[in-house]
Amino acid sequence: KQWYQRRVRGLEESDNLFARAGYKMVDFMASGVSKMTTRTEISQTIEEIQKMDPQFDINKFTATLRFDILPFVLEAYLQGNVEILENWSQERAMGQFKHMLAARTFNGTIQLIDIGECEIITGAMLELGPVFMLTVSTQQLFTEAAKKRVAVENGDDKVDDDAKEVIKRVTYVIAVCRDQSMLDPTAAWTILEIMEQVTNESFY
Repeated sequence: KQWYQRRVRGLEESDNLFARAGYKMVDFMASGVSKMTTRTEISQTIEEIQKMDPQFDINKFTATLRFDILPFVLEAYLQGNVEILENWSQERAMGQFKHMLAARTFNGTIQLIDIGECEIITGAMLELGPVFMLTVSTQQLFTEAAKKRVAVENGDDKVDDDAKEVIKRVTYVIAVCRDQSMLDPTAAWTILEIMEQVTNESFY
């Protein structure tokens, strides 16, 4: 029990947002009081943002994430466009993007075809500014060209591409941070951390 309490306290105090989110998620599911605490943290973060941007609305913000920011960022990630990612990412997130790109084993193209609703997990005020952590599920088209040689009439052969396609669900946990000094409500947000999970669930 003491080990568990030390572990939970370590997660709660960690500077790693994903570790803290893991604590929050466990805590959130554990009791109604924790759910109320999480809602309070989100509300407090919203209030801090509204001191600089009175028009800020969390529902409009999640819609902006879903339809404007995340499609642009995730498409850049799937295409390996490091230049765009650097424009939208903090140093830690950029390192995570590069790690995910280096670890990618799929040989083919990946296309973003749908983004679900963004669910805010928690909020926090850090030195960098207001931070929201969210989860979002996407559908992505994985296209792999399976090359094979086929015989032609003159006795020679040629390479024929037999493209294999599958749609998979890919879920992201993302922390976004707002630069309070920027007036543009969209450009003020950058990716602070990101984690990706590809499931075996496919859609045909």
